[in-house]
Amino acid sequence: MKRTFIALIAGMGAALAVASAQGQGPAYPLPSQTATSGPAPTTPTPIPPPPPPDLANCNKQTPKISIARASFDRFKRTTSILAPITTLASGNAQIELLGGGRITQFTLPVDSARGRIRGTRGIDAAQARASTAILTLRYPGDADTRAQTLRLRAALRPAKLSSRRPAITAGVLTAAGAITKRAKGVVRLQLEWVNSADGSISVIERLATIKGGRWGVRSELPPAIVSQIKSRCSTLQSYVLFTGFQPLLMRGEIRAFQVAPAPVQ
Repeated sequence: MKRTFIALIAGMGAALAVASAQGQGPAYPLPSQTATSGPAPTTPTPIPPPPPPDLANCNKQTPKISIARASFDRFKRTTSILAPITTLASGNAQIELLGGGRITQFTLPVDSARGRIRGTRGIDAAQARASTAILTLRYPGDADTRAQTLRLRAALRPAKLSSRRPAITAGVLTAAGAITKRAKGVVRLQLEWVNSADGSISVIERLATIKGGRWGVRSELPPAIVSQIKSRCSTLQSYVLFTGFQPLLMRGEIRAFQVAPAPVQ
């Protein structure tokens, strides 16, 4: 009787052990064992490494394009463009004028010796009557100069934009200048540099309201931006621009300044 009772207890213990193991989920074979059933194990697909950074921009110079004149002559039906550019640049710039319900496109050569893009071209009669159009200047770049695109208003009247060279002191960006008293709106100040980590181009912009023919910027830069600027691999370039004022047929103008040279590598 005692033996029977012990056998029953042993059987119940084995059943409980099986049930407990089943409650914990499937039991996988040990590494030294061979699985006799189930799907074959799959090899995980390796994750490709990230592409290397493209540092080509670190080895090229900024075009430093500014636009001193983008005017119209409604009687001669012409537009005249003067855009200073670095003497390192070469090739051609593509020009597009959008206005008067028309698009006029042409190219102008880069004068490397004088460091400028300059030319006068005929325009559509409707654009001449409108006396204003949106000008897009695209420089595609070359072996040692980066590409750049500028857009502003070409029109009859000059804006007479001027600026002191922008500066960064203790993380604070400052700039100031003048413009014709008839101008309305804002002057835009842009900073541009190339990140040394990946070769990408960073641009930040600050706006200055025009008041009585004067404008000024004083802006504390975030620590992350200051850090990026310090670790750049290019010159720190600035662009001061007024895009134009259509009601007075006032054209846009851009001034370019180097704020700081490229760090010594």
